[in-house]
Amino acid sequence: MYWFFIALAGSLFYAAANHIDKYLIDKYFQNREVGALIIFSSIFSIFALPIILFIHPEVFLVTLFQGITLVVTGMLVVIAIMLFYYALREDEATDVIPFFQMTPIFAFALGYLILGETITFLQAIASLLIIAGSVVLSFKLGRSKVRFKGKVVLFMLLASLFYAFSSVIFKLVALDEGFWLSTFWSLVGKVMLGGFFIIAIPLYRNQFLTLIRENKLHILALNSVDETFTVLADAFVGFATLLAPVAIVLLAGAFQSVFTFLIGVLLAIFLPRISKESLSTTHLFQKILAISIIMIGTYFLWV
Repeated sequence: MYWFFIALAGSLFYAAANHIDKYLIDKYFQNREVGALIIFSSIFSIFALPIILFIHPEVFLVTLFQGITLVVTGMLVVIAIMLFYYALREDEATDVIPFFQMTPIFAFALGYLILGETITFLQAIASLLIIAGSVVLSFKLGRSKVRFKGKVVLFMLLASLFYAFSSVIFKLVALDEGFWLSTFWSLVGKVMLGGFFIIAIPLYRNQFLTLIRENKLHILALNSVDETFTVLADAFVGFATLLAPVAIVLLAGAFQSVFTFLIGVLLAIFLPRISKESLSTTHLFQKILAISIIMIGTYFLWV
């Protein structure tokens, strides 16, 4: 099950990127304008293309249909990221990330229909436990009531659906054409959609150009680190899906919530100006309980 450790590395990189995303949105985008981040996230992949081309020069040996299909998978990832950013501006990273655990549910259905993938009974029990742990984090506990976060739920359900569909289609082509070729054209799709946003959406374009024009090097540097983490995470998870059923691999994403929580706690303790993570007894109990359930589910995934 070494695929699990590959997927786990992806979850760690995603968690680190999530906190950078939240910091950028809260610190430097006071009006909650995320267009610059969305464009940066999509076009940054252009720097990875020549690296892949050097590693695997045969990337152009692909049929038109397969190329278009892989380009679409990259575009779906960008749309999922866009929805995630809109959810992230509504709530804390540790409260948003758990909703990504809907992704394995969508992936199981799509994997069965498109790839013919199935899971064992014990894997199904483990999956339910892991998802249940994430559900524990899906409510905002207040002093007197529990608030259901409808807007966040809507954004994240759609993001999870698009990400699951992208992962399944990516595997469908990558099993035949290989990991590097498939990754190359998926990244091309991300860059193309980023270019479309610049041309077709004036609001996003103006936000992005303002960011570049003001030459805030620290913001660009943070964005670069953020997107490097994201590209690495996508690569780890994408490769892991070739080794095991997509739904099971994406279940490892539950540890993204764990890593996000742990990083948030460390930041709140040592760098409180950066993180606004709640460390109240109620919230800590809620998150520790959720992590415990996730860990139990992970144990059953291994046995």
